[in-house]
Amino acid sequence: MAARKGTNHYPRAGERIVPTVLREFLTDPIPGRFLAGSGRKDSKPGGKELRFCDLDEGAWQQFPATAIEELSRLVVKRVAACQTGKSFQWRRFPRPAKDIRLEDLHLENRTRRCLQQAGFEDDPRRLGNHSLAEILAIQAFGPRCLIDLLSALEASRPIEKDAAPARLSPMLTEEASRLSKTIDVRGDDPRFSDQIKELDVDVLSAGELAERLLGREIDPPDPKYTSARVRCLRKSIEEMSNLTVEAELTGIFGPARHLRNREILIAYHGWRDGRQRTLTEVGKRFGITRERVRQICAKLTRRHQDAATIAAPVMDSALRLIDERLPCPLSSIEAELADRGMTSKGMTLEVVLSGAGLLGRPADVKIAKMGSDKMAVRPEQLNASMAIVELAKKEAYFRGLSTVDSINRIVSRKFPEGASLALVRETLPLLEGFRWLDEKSGWFRLCPISKHGLPKAIDKVLSVAGEIGVGELRAALGRNRRMWDEPPPRVLLEFCRQLPDVQVEGSRIVADPPRDWRKSLTGVEATLVEVLQEHGPVMDRGAMEDLCVAAGMNRFSFHAFLSWSPVITQFGHSVYGLSGSRVSRRKVDKLLVSRRAKRSPRRVLDGHGHTEDGKIWLSYRLSKAASAYAVITIPAALKNLVKGRFALLCDDGEPMGTLATKDGRAWGLGSLMRQRKAKVGDRIVVTLDLEKRTATVTMGEDATA
Repeated sequence: MAARKGTNHYPRAGERIVPTVLREFLTDPIPGRFLAGSGRKDSKPGGKELRFCDLDEGAWQQFPATAIEELSRLVVKRVAACQTGKSFQWRRFPRPAKDIRLEDLHLENRTRRCLQQAGFEDDPRRLGNHSLAEILAIQAFGPRCLIDLLSALEASRPIEKDAAPARLSPMLTEEASRLSKTIDVRGDDPRFSDQIKELDVDVLSAGELAERLLGREIDPPDPKYTSARVRCLRKSIEEMSNLTVEAELTGIFGPARHLRNREILIAYHGWRDGRQRTLTEVGKRFGITRERVRQICAKLTRRHQDAATIAAPVMDSALRLIDERLPCPLSSIEAELADRGMTSKGMTLEVVLSGAGLLGRPADVKIAKMGSDKMAVRPEQLNASMAIVELAKKEAYFRGLSTVDSINRIVSRKFPEGASLALVRETLPLLEGFRWLDEKSGWFRLCPISKHGLPKAIDKVLSVAGEIGVGELRAALGRNRRMWDEPPPRVLLEFCRQLPDVQVEGSRIVADPPRDWRKSLTGVEATLVEVLQEHGPVMDRGAMEDLCVAAGMNRFSFHAFLSWSPVITQFGHSVYGLSGSRVSRRKVDKLLVSRRAKRSPRRVLDGHGHTEDGKIWLSYRLSKAASAYAVITIPAALKNLVKGRFALLCDDGEPMGTLATKDGRAWGLGSLMRQRKAKVGDRIVVTLDLEKRTATVTMGEDATA
């Protein structure tokens, strides 16, 4: 029935079609057929689409009566569709003003009778004690009666103000001020959209709502109730910071009205127990296909395409904490997040980072696997962290121990942007078998990998010495400087404490039980020890060399092992013995005196010059070393002329190999000396033709250039 002036039927001319209290439930756009020919634009200023909630008093000047009647029926249908929702249950009915009576309102007969039978005729203000759902529950009182009553109340100035007409509610102003100081949440945030729409369907955020309330000229209907709802919204926003990351993600992406879909989303992303599951696992649990799981999860997470602007204070705090801690083991970060209440126990960092991606907050973090643990690093540190692992294992395998500074120095040369001392210190403890030897100075070892280098050397020394002081052991190990940096005494002692079958007593290291050197030593070292134990414990180098060569040892091997083997100790010039041996100074001095007495004063190079045809000749008297190693010296005056390679010829012109020269030394005569059975004291003359690059060798007392 069309509305006519003077009638009591809804809609009444000049009154609102949609009451302010119900605007949040009528945000759908008005069908286009009502706009055509009505003289009303299809949108409001600012480009907003015209909606049912915009049908205020001005609608009577914009639409014909027939259109308004049909629009009012659509409004009733939409309110009827919403009346079963929870919003009607907790939304309170606005309290009418004082001294108002039902007969003062232009209500339809059915509306008035229902209210009279419910006992509201004497005191209509009691309507404010009930929710919309409770009013709708009045017998025979339907959505049309509700709209009729609300429209009539608003048209007749029905809303009571707590203060004088000229004064705004201080309670509402205070609550609006507090709301303005909280986190600004979006109006379409699923956690707060219902509360914001209840207060104002047109605002885009809680901040804008607070601004409108603070800038209002008159109070809204029932300012006490509005203050209570603003307070409730503010507390809900403040409580966000007390949630966990997973609860925050669930509230944003998992709407409570779709409980099954919510559980599917939680299970897939691991927001309950920290374990992300596959589509297949989730599908089996809920009895649906993996494709359906994918569709549900994709739909829920796509609800907010601009999710980066959604308020997520807990996630933001968690990401800041993670960024401050990098680089750091995952277990440490996860424990700190849980201790601070940002996540539940058992929630993994991968789940947090996955949720950050859904919120449009991709964290600048990479996860590197380190044995049984994982490491969170920055992207530029990922390759460096893996290089640290490989280098530490290599150093531990070949040397037995290393330092943080050494690892950092080597890795920094290859990854100058990613490597850092902090990264090395955080990465190394994650490796299997890692042990600090001295955390302050950065010495460490890897137990299952440390088999060669230092452990092997210590085993050799203890097998020979039985027990040894840390100073003596350090000196013995330091003979081979290419194998490891010389560790300080406290580091060496700690290393020995961590070795099996080794006891540390003060500053002495003891093999417990004693070891058999024959099982620990092989080859050249075993021969050296055997000779020294039989003829030592200290010997002159020359005498020891003769015995070792007689035992089948190569002279080059003898000198090589003598220079770096940890089981050998030098007690004086060319005097050597077993490491840990107790030798008196008198015995060493006696060997030195005997060696000086036997030393020949004769020089190996006894002459040089030029032949008449311009060749260079060099004359030598073979010493023990020269005859053994076939290495001769070039005079300093000829060093710049005699360099490079020369074809080696016998005195009869037969080729015998190549004579190589460099830095005042020449070698390559070994084959010829062995063939001619050269011995100490023999004369040898080498004639060099610099143009033909030949070296002719003659031997014997009558040898001449």
